[in-house]
Amino acid sequence: MSNYREERRFQCKDDGGKTYVVIQQIRISGQNTAAPKTDYMTADGEIVNRLDEDHFLLLIDGQILHIPHLSDADH
Repeated sequence: MSNYREERRFQCKDDGGKTYVVIQQIRISGQNTAAPKTDYMTADGEIVNRLDEDHFLLLIDGQILHIPHLSDADH
């Protein structure tokens, strides 16, 4: 059985402005796992994939989540 360790949280928004918290977690090996694996999910338990440094894909409905930057708030 795998155990998970939370590594980091990202505050993200979809195109409609809805806020999501994406959690980066490391799956810590049980007895037979070769190496740790990074997984991502929202705080509500929805599975996401990381697309690049600034974007995640919410798998349930295909929405793209963006990590806003400080400069984005100025626009």
